[in-house]
Amino acid sequence: MVSDAVAMESPEPGFDGASPGLIEGLRFLPAGDRFVLLELGQHMELPLNLRAIQLADRLLEEKVPGLIETLPMFISVLVHYDSLVLTPERLRDLVRRAWRDLLDESDIVVPSRLIEIPVHYLDPWTKDCVEDYARNIQPIEYNPSYVAKINGLSGPEELAKLHSSTQHWVGGVGFWAGVPDMLPLDPRCRLSIPKYNPPRLWTVQGAIGVGGGFTSIYPIESPGGYYLIGRTPVPIYSVDTRLPAFRERATLFQPGDRIKFRRISFEEYEAIAAEAAAGAYRYLIWDYDLFSLSRYQAWTKGLQVNGDAAPEGDEA
Repeated sequence: MVSDAVAMESPEPGFDGASPGLIEGLRFLPAGDRFVLLELGQHMELPLNLRAIQLADRLLEEKVPGLIETLPMFISVLVHYDSLVLTPERLRDLVRRAWRDLLDESDIVVPSRLIEIPVHYLDPWTKDCVEDYARNIQPIEYNPSYVAKINGLSGPEELAKLHSSTQHWVGGVGFWAGVPDMLPLDPRCRLSIPKYNPPRLWTVQGAIGVGGGFTSIYPIESPGGYYLIGRTPVPIYSVDTRLPAFRERATLFQPGDRIKFRRISFEEYEAIAAEAAAGAYRYLIWDYDLFSLSRYQAWTKGLQVNGDAAPEGDEA
C-alpha cells in the first residue's frame, strides 16, 4: 500500500491569484518584525521542497546585509532578517528576483549528501516504549506489526526489509533540535501510518518513527506520536566535538540530504553505541553528489512502465 499524502511529481508551484501576499505564485507572509515565511504551495510535493531548498540557498548567496539565515522546510522557507538593516520592502524585492530566476531554470538540481545510518529494526528498547504506553495510557498493538498490517505487508520482517531498501529524502529539519522529516525516494516503499492519539509521554533516544507518510529519528528522549520500528545507536544531535560530524554544528542532517538505513544486529548495535560513546565512531557521508528532479522523475516513470515489484532490503 502506498500513501497519497505526498506527491513526487506536481504542476508548477504556487498559489492561485486569490491568495494574499503573492509574489508570482509564492506567498510572502510577515511573521513579526524579524521573520518572513515564504510559502511555495499548499501540498507536500518533492518538487516544491527542492524549490524551497534552492530558494533558501539562493537568498543566502546574495550576501545581503541584514539577511541572517534561511530555514527551508517541505513547502516553505522561513527567513530571519534584521529589519533595522534590511527593510521588508527590500527583502520582498530580493525574494522576487531570486524566485523569478529559479522559475526560469528548466531543471531543479540541488547538492545532496548521502549519509548511512545503522538501525537495529524490531529492537527491544522501542518495544519497551510501546509496552509502557500500553500499561499506562491505553492498549496499543506492537508497532511494527500494526504498521505492516495496515500497509498490506506480511509482518514486521517485511516492513524492516522494505524500509531499509530505499534512500530517504530529508525535506526539513526541526521541531526538536536535529529532527529530520524524511520521505522514501522509492515510491514502492511508501507507507501510510496514523499517529498515536494521545501521544507517548516518552520515546527512547535514537528511535526510528513513522507517521503519515514520513520517517523521523528522535534525537533525545522526548514525547512523540510516530509508530516505532527501530533504533539507531548513533547520535543525530550532539555537542560532542570528538565526533567529526558535529565539529561545525550540533545537528547531523540538513534539508536535501539522502539517508540510507543499514540494518544491523543487536550485537552490532552494542558495538557501534560503544564507539559513539567513546567519540570514535565515524559516519559514512558522501558529500559530492547532486540531486536532479528530472533524472529522478525519469527513474520513477521507468518503475511504473516496468511494473517493478518493491525492492528487497538488506539482511541484518
